[in-house]
Amino acid sequence: MTYELNEKVKNLIPYDPVAGDYEIRLDANESFIDPGKLFREDFLAAVAAVDFNRYPDPAATELRKKFGAFYGVDPENVVAGNGSDELITVILGAFLRPGDKLLSFSPDFSMYQFYGEVYEKTNIVAEKQEDLILTAGDVIDAVRKNRPNAVLLSNPCSPTSLVMSREDVLHIVENTSALIILDEAYMDFSDQSIMKVAEKYDNLILLKTCSKALGVAAIRLGFAVSCPKIIRALNCVRSPYNVNAITQAIGTVLFSKPEYIRKSVEEIKKSRTYLYENIKKLANSPGVRSLIKPETNFVFLELDHAEFVYNELRKNSIIVRKLGDYLRITAGTQKENDRLIQALGEILTRKI
Repeated sequence: MTYELNEKVKNLIPYDPVAGDYEIRLDANESFIDPGKLFREDFLAAVAAVDFNRYPDPAATELRKKFGAFYGVDPENVVAGNGSDELITVILGAFLRPGDKLLSFSPDFSMYQFYGEVYEKTNIVAEKQEDLILTAGDVIDAVRKNRPNAVLLSNPCSPTSLVMSREDVLHIVENTSALIILDEAYMDFSDQSIMKVAEKYDNLILLKTCSKALGVAAIRLGFAVSCPKIIRALNCVRSPYNVNAITQAIGTVLFSKPEYIRKSVEEIKKSRTYLYENIKKLANSPGVRSLIKPETNFVFLELDHAEFVYNELRKNSIIVRKLGDYLRITAGTQKENDRLIQALGEILTRKI
């Protein structure tokens, strides 16, 4: 007898990030600031203190305390995860039953729909307006039309870089009984967070990642913030030792440096603005359709010939992310931004 994979997983294609040796990588929305170089000794000392023969603290107590202190939330209303991706899968797998309706929007983070399919939810995808703006009215209309069990969306949005106002998000939460899973992965670069009031709502889970503003994508660390009832349930269904001791140690050190984090965020925002303003100067170039003013650490550029521009940038050893007719370009160092801007300008002014 030969074991057959079920139809759900048989034809899946693994996530395949761009591989290759590129001089400039502006494709993954990582931070160009590496705290591992700045705080090497602190990180090494923290890792050296880990008892490698023991399981990590299952509650990530010190890490949650530091996270709570930095963001101004009660650590008792926080759960740490092996990246926010793990938390999304736990929430979808345990809080929703097979066949339950999961509402998301397009464009948004592509993995939302993928996780919905893997965990056997009924994926409902509502298309955004042509300008890509998502309003509270749009979300509430989609909820009333489709009656989902849960709504999953990012704010600010990846990949559009647009942000919904704090008031609009709270209006959504307060006007539906569906579970709202709000991914604030990029909110450090904007000012519309609702994290400090997340614990007040019994239908809201707010997600945070350390892979963007904090610059520690390598350690895979994320958090969920919610009300006590949901936090208790989340602690029941997650793996007992889901955040390893090394990640906890490094994360605790990093959150002990709040001034560094704030300065890093400002530096990234400055880089983002520089990138946006200079690409904006190319707006009248042939084939450029639109450029959105970002509230993230990247810009989102729409082109008639995105495939051509993407491939030409690759020839210049610059890699960005292509999403249909759009290029998503992460803010980099001054040198990286200047190289990208120069190459992009040259490519756009060619006769295609």
